[in-house]
Amino acid sequence: MNRIWIVLVGSGVLVGALTGATQEKLGKDTATIKVAAEPYEGFKVDQALLRKQFIRKARDTSKDTAASSGEACEAAKRIFSRVSFLFRTREEVMDLLGDPATISDYGRPAGNDPSSPLEYLFDTGYDGVRFTLSFSKLSPTVDQVRVEYLD
Repeated sequence: MNRIWIVLVGSGVLVGALTGATQEKLGKDTATIKVAAEPYEGFKVDQALLRKQFIRKARDTSKDTAASSGEACEAAKRIFSRVSFLFRTREEVMDLLGDPATISDYGRPAGNDPSSPLEYLFDTGYDGVRFTLSFSKLSPTVDQVRVEYLD
């Protein structure tokens, strides 16, 4: 009778330990998914700020221009300094940043050629910053990130 009791209690302890280990692993996996979804704390806010614009009134009869706000420029600097784009695919970059044409009226749409660079231009009309992501012709991933400050 004691042996049966020991086997039952031992089995219960083993099942409990395995359940705890599984829940701990699930917790770690969930944390990993959250990190993958948001590369750093505040990323989603910065991601939204990328498209914050202000309207530059035209001096002549031409149309007004939607330019990047100062907040958009600062958010772009934070994103490009904290997120590594090297070796990411074009689709991954587009998922994170969207089409460059949506940043402001100064942006150009992403082309269909998988090796053509993506150019994210954050221009206030007076100054700004341009981030250019180039793709390898051998592998469809980012092989270079260039930063150019505009005067």
